[in-house]
Amino acid sequence: MLRHIVQFAAFCVFASLCSAEHWAFQPLKAEKGGSIDEFIRRKLTENGLKPSPRAEDRTLVRRATFDLTGLPPDSAKTSSFPQLVDELLASPHYGEHWARHWLDVARYSDTKGYVYAREEKTWVHAATYRDWVVRALNADMPYDRFVLLQLAADQLVPERSPDLAAMGFLTLGRRFLGVTHDIIDDRIDVVTRGMLGLTAACARCHDHKFDPIPTRDYYALYGVFQSCAESVVPCATGQDKELAELQHKNREMLTKVREERMAMTRSQVRQHLEAQLELEQYPEEVFSQLLEVDDLNPVIVRRWQAWLDEDARRPQPVLAEWHALCGKGTAEELRACAARYGALFAAVEKQWRALLETNPAATALPDEKTETLRRVLYGSHSPCHVPDEHIANIELYFPAGVTVGLWKSQGEVDRFILRSNSAPAHATILTDRARPSTPRVFIRGNPLTKGDAVPRQFLSLFGSQQPFAHGSGRLELARAIADPRNPLTARVMVNRIWQHHFGRGLVSTPSDFGKQGSLPSHPELLDWLAQRFIDSGWSIKAMHRLIMLSDTYQQSSGVQNAKAVQMDPDNRLLWCMNTHRLSFEEARDAWLLAAGRLNLRAGGRPASLFAPDNTRRTLYTLVDRENVPAVMRTFDFANPDLSIPQRTETTVPQQALFGMNHPFIVQQARAMLHRENLASIDPATRIRRIYAQLFQREPDAGEMAFALRFVQADQPALIVEADHSKSWQYGYGAWDESTGKVKDFKPLPHFTGSAWQGDEAWPNDKLGWAQLTASGGHPGNDRKHAVVRRWMAPAGGIYAVKSTLLHEPSSGDGIRSFISHSQQGRLHAGKLHQGSADLNFDTLAFGAGDTLDFIVDIGDVLNSDQFLWSTQILRAPTVGAAADSPAQTWDAAKDFSTQPNSQLNAWEQFVQVLMLANEFMFVD
Repeated sequence: MLRHIVQFAAFCVFASLCSAEHWAFQPLKAEKGGSIDEFIRRKLTENGLKPSPRAEDRTLVRRATFDLTGLPPDSAKTSSFPQLVDELLASPHYGEHWARHWLDVARYSDTKGYVYAREEKTWVHAATYRDWVVRALNADMPYDRFVLLQLAADQLVPERSPDLAAMGFLTLGRRFLGVTHDIIDDRIDVVTRGMLGLTAACARCHDHKFDPIPTRDYYALYGVFQSCAESVVPCATGQDKELAELQHKNREMLTKVREERMAMTRSQVRQHLEAQLELEQYPEEVFSQLLEVDDLNPVIVRRWQAWLDEDARRPQPVLAEWHALCGKGTAEELRACAARYGALFAAVEKQWRALLETNPAATALPDEKTETLRRVLYGSHSPCHVPDEHIANIELYFPAGVTVGLWKSQGEVDRFILRSNSAPAHATILTDRARPSTPRVFIRGNPLTKGDAVPRQFLSLFGSQQPFAHGSGRLELARAIADPRNPLTARVMVNRIWQHHFGRGLVSTPSDFGKQGSLPSHPELLDWLAQRFIDSGWSIKAMHRLIMLSDTYQQSSGVQNAKAVQMDPDNRLLWCMNTHRLSFEEARDAWLLAAGRLNLRAGGRPASLFAPDNTRRTLYTLVDRENVPAVMRTFDFANPDLSIPQRTETTVPQQALFGMNHPFIVQQARAMLHRENLASIDPATRIRRIYAQLFQREPDAGEMAFALRFVQADQPALIVEADHSKSWQYGYGAWDESTGKVKDFKPLPHFTGSAWQGDEAWPNDKLGWAQLTASGGHPGNDRKHAVVRRWMAPAGGIYAVKSTLLHEPSSGDGIRSFISHSQQGRLHAGKLHQGSADLNFDTLAFGAGDTLDFIVDIGDVLNSDQFLWSTQILRAPTVGAAADSPAQTWDAAKDFSTQPNSQLNAWEQFVQVLMLANEFMFVD
């Protein structure tokens, strides 16, 4: 076994030494070449291949327009291709489209992910960061400046500068329930993978297995971010009186509880010294520990431990007697020493308070020895000090009840910023702490097992590094990344630009340029492009022009070349152009534009994807980490939890089913037909206009003939089954035990497309967690807000009810359930926790308009109260003298809808089919 361990260790050393010579870590080579095409043709010639001919003009216009703006072209465009590229780069829509590419890398989300209910879940600065990226790209901000501002804008621009928003790159990651180690790991990962193409986060627990990134390097970067604190600041001019009042109230509350916490700690010197004798009772990692007001706080106990270690290294320790006894004295002696120091510090505190009463301007005690003791109790380096920082940084200093109150106060400020039209934009930045941390390696990634201290500095694979000397070192880190001598930064970015033009980068692993990443298909071209990028002043738009005006970019994609397909099936040598399926954002924007409904207003708050009034570009759709819309996931939207360098491109049935069945597509098809008064013109002209709008071309003779036959055919109306959706209502109210009915039934006011609830956000201020879906739901936050699924009998008769109620979670205390008849009152009442119940009635008499309510509220506490309730109401067939009435079934899940099903006429079907055609959904 030992022999195998030694062999493996030797292999790791060898791999590390080899990877130091890896191509990506070498300086840029001065490659000779006059154009992109020269490099591409050289490789093609070496493999006996030739490039494809130039694509036709219409194809190039569509390709370029989607590539640069994410929108279809105007069919009237007649510019030369170079002029067209310049026009597209000058369009405000360029920044919107390319911002989305960067936001994938930046793991953009409007929300924090799962947070405790006490905390506002929406970031106050997400939209501000998104809009900053758009503006920066439209202005062609030099990429090195783009990097610097996202890492250290707080040290480069003045207060209230709009560029402070850039730091959302660091601060928009998941909240990780406040776990500092994971938040810092996320920041290290997004910086190193996003800007350097390095998987440095792999070194959190051990030296990188393949790349020359030792664990020490990871913790050198860890120390940079550990030495920073989050701060929410305005990044625009202007004031709002109501916001100022809320901020003042929040500030006063935070100051008050900080002062109380520090005063209590100053009065507990003896207890904190005694706690050093039983540190195992005060864990360093206290993320889930609930503390009461009188408990010793483990965070503060550990601060005393750190201060005592530092004091012991002083030439003249302040607590000399304590240090002399440590390791030598008995527990009784140490406790007696703690009591003496406790009394001594209490006397110093009393003396200081007395001095302040007579001299409020005093800054020190007159006696030097006594003043030395006073400084232990006060000052920013005191173990009693609670930093004056945002609650997100210091919540662990307080007991649970205080923390909840602080977050509630902060939430009021956050929600005002999010909803007010008069509040200035805010950014969440990092600021350097007054006293930077000296990080220590966590052995195997365990923060409880600390190894050697390491200096804060840049990665050693770039050569011998000097420790950062200014504050946290974050600005020095940013400058090291943006340094033109850094071989990775320019390579990584030009590769990302190339990737979004050709569908794949010259390096097909765009966020991993290490040994586990792929080799570049054209290494000389990559270095040539990187050097041109730097020489252009880091201009992203210049790189677009260079690529798009090449013959390589302008090749056709439809060439049949059997030899090339056999030799290079993945087209890594670029003997033709690759086809590109529209992303969901591109498709939705194109559908809206074709319908004449696309709202091109830029910037501002996000909106829910299918909100009735949301016709803005999809860039401005709300991205909720916990609830990304299913359709966006179906169309391969980037996971906002992670830095995503390249989206997958799947083809699955759900994509086609969305296009065929979702009301959004139907709405756009109908809107397009009503656009420009198409109904008033002859069918052939109408078809030509539809083709021009969707495909930027005329239909050919065969397409015209088929279209005319289809729209002019006499289609009989389809017989559809009875619409039962109108028989159901979705609301809330309180269960009244005395009447056996719901008191004050009110409809749930907001429909998301898949659920009825209180507002667009869920949970929300209006009705909390109250929600009803097709299959179940969740009650409101208290028993005044039970959720009620109400069925109304369309006619008198005898009905049967079949239903199964299911509560799955083991946590919490379950739910209460009721079934109530409008005439008969309570039919069922019960409690359910982690179980199921069949609630059936074989015969129930109803008059026309009578109702049956299916009601759920919380148990004794609000905790894990989600439920499933499948319900069917059946009416047997009846036979009368006039006619037979068929059997009918009302199914709560099947009938769940906002509106009756509707039919499409032939013209609407025709437009819908074209909107889903490959020619529309693919570029090339």
